[in-house]
Amino acid sequence: MTRQPSSTAKDALLRAASGQGAEMFDDGYALHPITRRAAIATPSHWVDALVVSARADGWVELAELGGEAIRCWHFDDLREVLTPGFPVAVHALYGVLAFGDELLNVSLAQR
Repeated sequence: MTRQPSSTAKDALLRAASGQGAEMFDDGYALHPITRRAAIATPSHWVDALVVSARADGWVELAELGGEAIRCWHFDDLREVLTPGFPVAVHALYGVLAFGDELLNVSLAQR
């Protein structure tokens, strides 16, 4: 089953299609459909991690299962859905955060 984009993502897609708000596809905002497909098509770039913390300003701290720290940012406050210890996956090449059935575009901090 393919999950439909959230209402926020749908709004961003409509704005981008109309020539308004193309910046909504910048890192950390709406997930572009091409980026979504590319991330799904390249499974070797997914990194499993656990949530360490999520902050109100959108920054999320993750611990890669191998022990390395990962920081990423999304424009939404994800504290209600990303609680400490929650398993996630990060696409290291395309900047996509996966948790449950959700895929989000994130800005990955430099390691």
